[in-house]
Amino acid sequence: MKPEIISGNSEENDNDELEPLEHNLAGIFLKMQSILHIPASSVQDIIQELTEIHKLSFPMVYKSISSVLRKHYPDVDDSLVAEVVDAVSKSNKDSDSGEGQCMPEDIEVAAEVEIEDSVVAEEHEEMTVTRKEEIKWRRRPFTTIVDTYFENPPINVTHPLRPYEYFKQYIPDEIFDLMTDNTNIYALQSGTLGFKNTTAGEIRTLVGLHLAMGVMKLPRVSMYWEAGMDIGIFRNTMSRDRFFQLRSHLHLVNNLEKPAENLDVFFKVRPLYNAIRRRCLELPMEENLCVDEQMVPFRGALSAKQYVKGKPHPWGVKIYFLCGKSGMAYDFLLHQTTTMELPEQTKKQLGLGAAVVTHLSQHINRANHKLFFDNYFTSYNLLEILAEKKIHAAGTARVCRFAKPPLHSDKDMSKNERGHCDEVVSRDGKVVLVKWFDNRAVVMASNFVGVGCMDEVQRWDKKQAKFLKVSRPEVVRLYYEAMGGVDLLDQLISLYRTAIQSKKWTLRMITHAFDLAVVNSWLEYRLDAERAKIPKKDTHCFLNFKMNVAQCLVRAHKTTGAKRGRPSKSPEPVNVHQFKRQAQDIRPLPEVQFDMVDHMPNYDDNKEATRCKRLHCTGKTHVFCDKCNIHLCFVPHRNCFKAAHRKGINTS
Repeated sequence: MKPEIISGNSEENDNDELEPLEHNLAGIFLKMQSILHIPASSVQDIIQELTEIHKLSFPMVYKSISSVLRKHYPDVDDSLVAEVVDAVSKSNKDSDSGEGQCMPEDIEVAAEVEIEDSVVAEEHEEMTVTRKEEIKWRRRPFTTIVDTYFENPPINVTHPLRPYEYFKQYIPDEIFDLMTDNTNIYALQSGTLGFKNTTAGEIRTLVGLHLAMGVMKLPRVSMYWEAGMDIGIFRNTMSRDRFFQLRSHLHLVNNLEKPAENLDVFFKVRPLYNAIRRRCLELPMEENLCVDEQMVPFRGALSAKQYVKGKPHPWGVKIYFLCGKSGMAYDFLLHQTTTMELPEQTKKQLGLGAAVVTHLSQHINRANHKLFFDNYFTSYNLLEILAEKKIHAAGTARVCRFAKPPLHSDKDMSKNERGHCDEVVSRDGKVVLVKWFDNRAVVMASNFVGVGCMDEVQRWDKKQAKFLKVSRPEVVRLYYEAMGGVDLLDQLISLYRTAIQSKKWTLRMITHAFDLAVVNSWLEYRLDAERAKIPKKDTHCFLNFKMNVAQCLVRAHKTTGAKRGRPSKSPEPVNVHQFKRQAQDIRPLPEVQFDMVDHMPNYDDNKEATRCKRLHCTGKTHVFCDKCNIHLCFVPHRNCFKAAHRKGINTS
């Protein structure tokens, strides 16, 4: 109902002049009475004072309206002041009278005020969150959201891809071409004497050798080329000096093309991480997700370097990950000091941790996902925002961020039996806090489940020297079941991490990116193998998978070079205790066997012919492939050499 406007004993033309003002302020007056609970008498007083204010110049109008509203209602919001000012300004435009015209200097001031008001209004509309002083708590049971069923998207996989094909989805050929061009450019810019331009195949070999180093883990890089070690994948593909030369000149971007306004600390490695992230965003997400931080070990000079106490590698570069329960990465964000790709308004309203979660969760486009995070990220407003997106979230909490909830103190809870819990719910019923006492108190916050259906877990009791059954809330159980995804990803990377001792942060970040791509490729391969119902004994373990990728990078689409160095003139030592071992049947990788590059026949010096390695062939021959290193028949009526290198023909 539109409030009645008291115009006093003004003349008829004044009443006509006030009609636009009455019309524009009707909705605002209704808000004053119904929402802000301003008494009707105060509203009438405000209206009477506005009848004179609206005739003033704009700067005076703004100051006067603000003082009038705050006199009757001290806690009035700035947005309400802006609405009243807009309504009065609109009434001035609708009026035909010549009064209240602004002078030129007044117009400049008015423009500044309007700009400030528009900025405040836009920031207010970006994100609506509950202020801390408005958060109220009630001690009552939380109503668990029952409708949390998540339907996985249908994916039909008849047979998984080859390991190298998964890897190429994360690191496409364009990345190797980019590294080739910019490495050659940097070598030219630095004036390195005797540098021979590299190729994409050579860069692939460099990356494959680094992956192989992460598996073999020799204490010194030069040992991979020592004659006594006799590691063919290193000695027969690239010289040691060329390896170090390429690694010291490795670049992904042209340093001279760096924009003047660039604020990205990781500008030099951004194309590589963007390619990996692009593939991660294409993956269908699991039901249970988690957000946590990962540390890339690095102790050199870098402005974005962090120290995180309690991590296996406390010094390094921090990366925020969105992972599934299986450890598969679906999105990530490189931590920078003040130049992260996060809206300033979001960081100001929610804090850095909550802003990171909202950024990583913006690609969660299916309902009923469950998202978990630790107390670094958890806040009341974050849970409130995720609930609006229909994302069920929970995490450990810091009580100081939740407006003094009336939870029992640690001292009071320790007097009860182990497993005792306390629960409080927000006034609107959207957020619940659960405090559970195990060895010590643990506080959990959630927007979809509280104490719920409690279960029992075994805990060791030192005093009684025996295991006890301890009650556990449902939110704690769900959290511990789904929270370890990022830690699992970090563990898999650390198993065969590419060991590199360099002060260049770019090399550390590049090798970490390739390790991340291999781990996510293997997790994707393993999931496809499960969908195809392939037995575990027939699938690649992570070690074999990574070596398979390394060998494909080193050997696929490459020519076979002659062995380096002069032949030794000293006779080979004769071992009197030499035992005859069973010969191993070594088969080439399909990516190498069918690449149609440099497969040349050669003859061995054996006294007896060797069995042909083509499938279903029982012949024997002295001919072998230089590149594949397998014996194949090469006679007019039985050309196994040709058939073995063609897809679709009966091959080994």
